[in-house]
Formats: sequence, C-alpha cells, structure tokens
Amino acid sequence: MKRLLVVSCALWVLGCGSETPPVTQPRSVQVYAAASLREATEELASAFEREHPELDLVLNFGASNVLAQQILAAHQADVFLSADTLQMDAIADAGLVEARAPRPWLSNQLVVVVPAAAQPFEPRSAADLAHERIRRLSLANPEAVPAGRYARAWLEKAGVWAALEARVVPGTDVRTALAAVESGACEAGIVYSTDAGISQRVRVAFRIPLAEGPKVEYALGLLRGQAPRADALAVFEHLQSLSAQECFAARGFLIGGQ
Repeated sequence: MKRLLVVSCALWVLGCGSETPPVTQPRSVQVYAAASLREATEELASAFEREHPELDLVLNFGASNVLAQQILAAHQADVFLSADTLQMDAIADAGLVEARAPRPWLSNQLVVVVPAAAQPFEPRSAADLAHERIRRLSLANPEAVPAGRYARAWLEKAGVWAALEARVVPGTDVRTALAAVESGACEAGIVYSTDAGISQRVRVAFRIPLAEGPKVEYALGLLRGQAPRADALAVFEHLQSLSAQECFAARGFLIGGQ
C-alpha cells in the first residue's frame, strides 16, 4: 500500500510537469495614424513589437479628419498621429488627449505630381495648373482632409483656386489623390513629398517652396483610450525617440520645424 502511494505521487508529479504553461496574449495598443504616415508607422511598430513582445500595436490608417471622428465616436484609440493640429485640437476639446508631443513634431512639403509617362504639358507653377491641358486636378478632399486643405490654401494664396475649383477631383485621403494621378485619371495632383517618394508611377513636376506653401504640421497625441496607460505611454515615447526621428527623416519627413 505504501509502495502504491509512492508510485501514485510520482505519476502525479510527472503529470503536473508535463502540463503546457498558459499562453499569455499580447496586450493591444490602438494606434491611429494619418495615411501619409503608413510606411514609417509600420516600420516603427515592427521595431517596437520586437522590443516589447508583450504588446501588440493595432494600426488604423486613414484621413486624419476621419480618424478623429472615429476616435470621438468610439474612444478606443490610444495614440493618434494626425497630419494637422486641428484634428488633435478637436480630440483635446473632447477631453481625450492626455499628452501631446512638443510642437512642432513633424512637417512635410507639398509637391505637384504628374503621371510618370511623358506628358504633352507639364506644370511648373501654380498658374500652369490652370492651363487647359490640366482638365482634372487630384487633391485630398480640400473641405476636410489636411493634405487637401493645405493644397487649397496654397492655390488660394497663388490666386488660382477660383479657376481650378471646378476641375478638382477630391480624394478620401492623400493616398487616394496620389492613386488618381498614378492611374492617369488626373493630369496632375498635389500631395506630400513623402507620398510622391513612394510611387514609381508619378513624377514630381515641381516642389512648392516651404516659404510659399502653408505650414504643414503633424501632431502626436497620447489619448485616454482602452490600453493601460503605461503601454500607450511607451508607444507615445517611442514615436518621439531618436530612432523614430531617423525613420521619419529617411522617408522624407521634416523633423520639428525644419
């Protein structure tokens, strides 16, 4: 009887030792980012997850105004990367912003792009965009999307918006505006320099000098979302790190107030 008890205990210990330890699921951090930041954000998220395997960054890209609407409606975003400060201000007014990156955080430059194939007419100035050969001008929606509003502000300053407004093809975001030129559906478009840089199907006809264009200012915010504060804060700080600045700069973004 004693021997049986010893064997039984031994088998019980072996059985316990063979049990598979429970798998811990990574904790999620919701990151909402402007469409123009897609590639850089994906790269930085991958690097962050390698260093923090306990965290899973769930990325949501789109026009900043649409993302702001989603944030206000659902309160689920933990970190917000906006292509302008107005959308971040709207989130802050609703009491959802806990902290913001020092301003200015990132900037960009507007460029006029045309299809990569040779064109019968290539614009070299704002006035050239009003030429009859430019029948369709692709912009992100100038009524709401930051890239479109920046473009409209430049065209208004140059005095050609009234002549061009009827030709504008509004896109849901800056990448949609880029795609319309890539496909040849529009003879020209205005996008960020960083967007033109990722495409082999468009050419930069000319760059809008920083002194002539509107101030393009991105904003980064830590939000009151769903993730534990420490997790969201780690992501927020990572996006302001030296490695993040190097990543953004390598993709053509302007760091701070450059």
